[in-house]
Amino acid sequence: MNIILVAYRWNSAKSRALDQWIRALPPADEVIVIENATDGTLPSSNYQVVLGNNIFAEFSGYAEALKKLRRPNQPCLILNDTALAHHTRILWCRQIRHWIQWNRTGIFGDPRKEQLVTEFGQLTYYASWIFWLPSAQSLQVFSDGLDHVMAHWDLRFSADSGYRNFLNRYLKGSIFHGWKNAGLKDQKATDLKIRCIWAEHRLSEYIQREYPLQPLSIFGSAALRLLDRGYSFRRRTQSFL
Repeated sequence: MNIILVAYRWNSAKSRALDQWIRALPPADEVIVIENATDGTLPSSNYQVVLGNNIFAEFSGYAEALKKLRRPNQPCLILNDTALAHHTRILWCRQIRHWIQWNRTGIFGDPRKEQLVTEFGQLTYYASWIFWLPSAQSLQVFSDGLDHVMAHWDLRFSADSGYRNFLNRYLKGSIFHGWKNAGLKDQKATDLKIRCIWAEHRLSEYIQREYPLQPLSIFGSAALRLLDRGYSFRRRTQSFL
């Protein structure tokens, strides 16, 4: 399999954390890291590290990395660097191993479901930090979805008033929910975050035209969610205090 990671400000600590993920997974044929901090440096690493253009945040990073794979039709794990600090490595690696052994068609990730209905139906989507693409077909659907997202980057995902309220609550943020950088009062960062949310939802809507949203498939997914919420609470505490 291949592994792609998109990072912002790649450094030795993130490299060590990625090592831990890789050691917990079956051997990877190729690992590509996209460094999306365009003013960053490329420190030495065990992996191929490439400077990304960061035009469309992690979405353009994923697209750039897919084009650099030597064997692009192999199963591929897609991550961004929130995996390295904001999610439980042990349980997520167990989940990935289960996906690999499951040998089912589709695209797999971190599924979310909101109590919100838009013109596309109930808002169901994959959080864009992790995707497992087990086949050439799923890789093609995902790549086409990235192209679709980037072509519609400045177009809002939904005109529904409930969706606007959902975004506003998330962007307001709190110590328990929402955007951890809400307190920065940075309009450029806010505009980027809005587009990333649109892109996350648009990519999942595109994927679901081909494949249904897949639930987590391991016993212990409740513990996984609980630990992830603990990581999330910790980083929000650091942001708001």
